[in-house]
Amino acid sequence: MSSYFFRQRQSEPADAPDPEPDLAALKREVQRLREMLDLNSDWIWEVDAAGRYTYVSLHCLPLLGYAPEEMLGRTPFDFMPADEAARVGAAFAAIVAEKRSFSHLLNRNIRSDGRIVVLETSGVPLLNPDGSLRGYRGIDRDITEREAATERLRHAARHDSLTELPNRLYLREHLEARLGGTGCCALAIDLDRFKPINDRLGHEAGDLVLREIGRRLVGLAAARRVFAARPGGDEFVVVADAPTPDAAGRLAVDLRAAIAGPIALAGETVAVGASVGIAHARDGDTVDTLLAAADRALYRAKSERDAT
Repeated sequence: MSSYFFRQRQSEPADAPDPEPDLAALKREVQRLREMLDLNSDWIWEVDAAGRYTYVSLHCLPLLGYAPEEMLGRTPFDFMPADEAARVGAAFAAIVAEKRSFSHLLNRNIRSDGRIVVLETSGVPLLNPDGSLRGYRGIDRDITEREAATERLRHAARHDSLTELPNRLYLREHLEARLGGTGCCALAIDLDRFKPINDRLGHEAGDLVLREIGRRLVGLAAARRVFAARPGGDEFVVVADAPTPDAAGRLAVDLRAAIAGPIALAGETVAVGASVGIAHARDGDTVDTLLAAADRALYRAKSERDAT
């Protein structure tokens, strides 16, 4: 629009009055700008001071599955899960209170078909002449795939690729967060009769056994609300709230029973056992001291078993 008027003024004397606006040209320019907004791969929007949409570009349709007229008058939080609406609403309220710009605000939204879309939102305040807030203008970018890829990498970094159980790094993070609470204990688990199976049938069979043990521990962890991890090899660790020795002992019995069930391999059925060492967290314990105590208890359990 500005280039049009610049060309018009070039052909007129400097002291000539401004020409009447060409309404047809204005309409064409408005249409051109609207098409640019609607064809943009990002979503453009405006909200009023109450957070209600007053303008949304057409990209809301492929992004969220709603036509512009379905969104006008509603707020962004109407399209989020309840917990996300509360979280983002609190963050946005702080932004509005300061009437400041914001960027890269991540938020989960529910498409019209029920799928979750992750958006990255940026916006700038719109102010009235007296400085009061008129609303916000902003842009949303779909980062669902990027966030999914990031989550896959985060999961891979903290989980064992063979059993999908939490790995040593995740175990240490979990214990670090739990220490200082009440009744936390660590149960160190070592598989019995695993090495002969691995040696006789090969590493592929050994991996199948470990996967099956991992699957059983996942099920037990979900049922008993405990944390099960595989630090490496044929060693596993379970972290639980077991405030008494009896409670920890009952959990150890359940762990041994779950692990001892027969495992079908190609052409035969095998079974492994488990030795369990229990250590209760004490005041001043660190992750290393607690795991070391569980390992010592495991060694004693294996020695007592071998002696009988």
